[in-house]
Amino acid sequence: MLGLPSIRAQVDRSSSKEQIVLAEARGLLQAGKTEAAIELLRNVSKNAPDKPEISYLLGLAYHQKRDYVHAVEYLSAAINGLPQTGREYYQATQLLGQSHYLLGHYKEAIPFLEKTSQRVPDSAEINYALGACYIQTRNPDKSRQAFARMFKLPVSSAASYLVNAQMMIRQQFEELAELELKKALGLDPKLPQVNFLLGQMAIYHADIDRGIALLQKEIEINPAFALAYYWLGEAYSRQLKWDEAIAPLQKSIWLNPYFSGPYIVLGKVYLKKEELPNAESMLRRATQMDPNNFSAHHLLAQVLQRANREEEAKREFDTAEKLRTKGDNER
Repeated sequence: MLGLPSIRAQVDRSSSKEQIVLAEARGLLQAGKTEAAIELLRNVSKNAPDKPEISYLLGLAYHQKRDYVHAVEYLSAAINGLPQTGREYYQATQLLGQSHYLLGHYKEAIPFLEKTSQRVPDSAEINYALGACYIQTRNPDKSRQAFARMFKLPVSSAASYLVNAQMMIRQQFEELAELELKKALGLDPKLPQVNFLLGQMAIYHADIDRGIALLQKEIEINPAFALAYYWLGEAYSRQLKWDEAIAPLQKSIWLNPYFSGPYIVLGKVYLKKEELPNAESMLRRATQMDPNNFSAHHLLAQVLQRANREEEAKREFDTAEKLRTKGDNER
C-alpha cells in the first residue's frame, strides 16, 4: 500500500506531465499545426475528460480549423470550469460568441459577444458581429448601439440611424432599414445617402416614380454622388425613357469613370436608340473594366448582331453563356 508521500509524488508527476503536454499543444497551435495539436489533446482528454484547460485548447484548435461545431462543443465545456478572471476564460468567451455567430446561432452568440464587448468596447470585429446578431434577432436599438460604438458615433444621431440602416440592407432586412432611414431623415433632412438608399429600395420594389423623386432629392443634397446619378439613369431605363436616362448616366461616368454599371446601362440605352457605335463603345469599356460581367458581354453581342457582325457577335454570345453557366454553378 502506497504511503501519502508516494501518492503525492505520483500526482505531482501526473500534473507535471499534463502541463508539459499542454505547453506542447500550445506550441503546435502557435506554429499553425492544428491537426497535430488536436490529436495530442484528444489523447490527453481520454484520461482527463473534464479538464477545462484541455477543452479550451481543443476549442481554440477547432476554431482555428474553422470547425465551429466542435469549437462550440469544447469551448462551452471550458468556460464552465475556467477561472472567470483569467485570460483563457476571456478568450474562450470571445471565441464561443464568434463560433456561434459564424454558425448562424445569433441568439446564442449574443450573451458571449456582449461579455466580450464589455471588456473590449472598441473592437470593430466584436461590435460588427454583435450588431449583426441584433439585426438577425430584430433588435434595431441594440444593433444601432453596437454600430455606433464601432463607428464612434452618438447613439441617437442621424448618422447612427443611417449606418444601422445600411447594415440592415446588407443583411436583407429592408423593412427595418426603411424605418431607420425615416428616423434619420427626421433628425437631419439633409443627411447624405439617406434619400439615395430609400430611392434604391423603392426601385428594387418597382416603385420607380418614388425612387426617381428620392434620387433627385439625394442629388440636390449630394450633387457629386456618382451612384445617385447611376441609379437615376437606371430608373429611367426601366421606364423605357431612353433620352432621360442618358444625362444622369453620363454624369455618373464623369464623376466616377471606374465603375462599369453606367457604361452597361448606357450601352443598353444606345442599343435601344439604334446608336450602335455609341453602344459598342460603352459596352467595350464595360467589358474591359469588368470582363466577367454577363450583361456587358450579352448586350455587346446584341449590338454586334444588329450591326451584322455575326462572327464577333457569336464570340460574345459564347462568352456570355460561359459566364452565365459559371454563375449558375457557383450559386
